[in-house]
Amino acid sequence: MGKRSGAIRVAALPAAAGLLAMVVHAPHASAQENRGDDPCRALTQGQTRYDARGARHVVFAVAAGYGTTEVTVTECVRKGRVWKQVLSAPGHVGRNGYAEPGAKREGDGKSPTGSYSMTEGFGEGDPGTRLPYRTLRESGDCWGSTIGDRRYNRYYRGECLPDDENLSQIMQRGPYKQAVVINYNRPPDSPIVPGNGSAIFMHIGSGQTAGCVSMARPELESVMRTLRPGDRIMMGTRQALFAHRTTR
Repeated sequence: MGKRSGAIRVAALPAAAGLLAMVVHAPHASAQENRGDDPCRALTQGQTRYDARGARHVVFAVAAGYGTTEVTVTECVRKGRVWKQVLSAPGHVGRNGYAEPGAKREGDGKSPTGSYSMTEGFGEGDPGTRLPYRTLRESGDCWGSTIGDRRYNRYYRGECLPDDENLSQIMQRGPYKQAVVINYNRPPDSPIVPGNGSAIFMHIGSGQTAGCVSMARPELESVMRTLRPGDRIMMGTRQALFAHRTTR
């Protein structure tokens, strides 16, 4: 999330111009838009740029383009060879939108683009998730964001450094009353590279963040109750996440 998240506001619907384009150019535009408007179908048809990698649930956080903070959060569950939608809700990402793939950096106010595992949750109390869950204390729970410190992009207990996330304080303000760790720039998905970005979570909120994905608490807790270790989030713009592939 970061310490400098922006003011909250309600997510907007897709621009009217985009809807008009779908009407005027229905034979071509509908197929293009459906890959973003129905991520579960796109996943079934092999039209995502990232693989599910054995996940049973995949959460999408899809923006119309770079620079926008509004996203649609969609959860898909695998039923045999078909992915079915179980939730769709408005959400927000970094105050500067998504970074292009591989371009996320510490403090840029952008959310990373890509596919990442989700292996743990934290907050004020377990909502019934199958993920390992850390109940935060009133003080002393921290997440490293200081470049050069050995605890960069890791949880630790003690006195939080000035540039690190004070999870306990942010929980008391609201956003971290429930959260899921997105394994961007950290194991098991990748080694930690100092400076490439830290503390990327899915958490409570109704406004832009410093790089996390935010959504309303009821919907977030609904997602958390379905997740198990190894489930994934695919996050980015429609262009970055979806591509036409011929299914076999």
